[in-house]
Amino acid sequence: MIRILQLNKHLLHEYIYSEEYSKLKYIPITKHRALSHINNPRANDHDVLLLLAYEGKQLVGYLGVLPDQIFLNNKFEKCGWLSCLWIYKEHRGKQIALQLVQKSLEIWNKKILATEFTYPAKRLYDKTNNFVKLEEKKGIRLYVRFSLQTILPPKNNLFKKVKPLLKIFDFISNVLLDSRFYFFSNNLIGLQLEYINHIDREVGKFIKHKQQKQLFKRGADELNWIIKNPWILSSSTKDFYSKKYHFSSLDEMFEFIPIKILNKENELIAFLIFARRNENLKLPYYYYENDIDIIIKVINYHLIKWKIKTFTTFDETISLRLKNGRTVSLFKKLVKKNFIISSIFDTKLLGKKFQIQDGDADCSFT
Repeated sequence: MIRILQLNKHLLHEYIYSEEYSKLKYIPITKHRALSHINNPRANDHDVLLLLAYEGKQLVGYLGVLPDQIFLNNKFEKCGWLSCLWIYKEHRGKQIALQLVQKSLEIWNKKILATEFTYPAKRLYDKTNNFVKLEEKKGIRLYVRFSLQTILPPKNNLFKKVKPLLKIFDFISNVLLDSRFYFFSNNLIGLQLEYINHIDREVGKFIKHKQQKQLFKRGADELNWIIKNPWILSSSTKDFYSKKYHFSSLDEMFEFIPIKILNKENELIAFLIFARRNENLKLPYYYYENDIDIIIKVINYHLIKWKIKTFTTFDETISLRLKNGRTVSLFKKLVKKNFIISSIFDTKLLGKKFQIQDGDADCSFT
């Protein structure tokens, strides 16, 4: 018999400081990720943030839900994103994952979404008969510098054995090929870049003006929460709790980098938030005027400045320009990201034109 415990803000806070949590062999959430959930400005006191599945007194699986709001018919409606579903190996095959998903649908009034799911997870969601396709975002990944030591080992155990050789190959190749950057026009004449750590009133107003068609309309409060409450912390070594967690919680470097782009008249013309994880770069949030060339220049500038190995974006306009235009990349790969949504929202979305930012759901945190 599976028992599912539901944790809201208060109960989650108690749980991560409890004796039970400290004694677990594997934890269902890290403390900093739990506190990030608790600080989410779109989460209220009664929202269920974490579901814990028990068989007897033993924790056998868990499912996280990230509270959000979806903007439909000129008003916000509460919804939640599925996140961090995990069933312990010795308990798989007992329909525990299905029970967790069904319970999340029940307590969230079927107002649930999901993205960046695996094929087995998609099959699981389909079993509930509650989800429909929301959107398939098509993007691009630029491979700017060699990084075989990180790309190949997860694909085959043979590459794990020769990882030191791959590291040497990457180093030599990048030393030789980085010289090409000197021949790449990389000027930002007429532009000013201002790196900030907090979204101020000017940027907040700019964002609000640029998000009319966006489905989730995260504003200054939500973006500041994301910037200040990452789920992955920068650390060169794993700590006690990260070793007990099945998802990413620490890496050598992880940071959000908000950038104001101003013209020569000191007017704000674009605002970007980069997410940098080691030498990999993403663009979870972007707000700009019609001149896409400025955004491309700023992206290329930082790919060189930060010695980025891969850059990924799912913005349709940016992706198309990077695909067809000249970039600093060695290779380009088209990528996709699928979103599904509870069918309860289906009729409200019919005929609607909307935009989803790369960082919506929990995508900006990983």
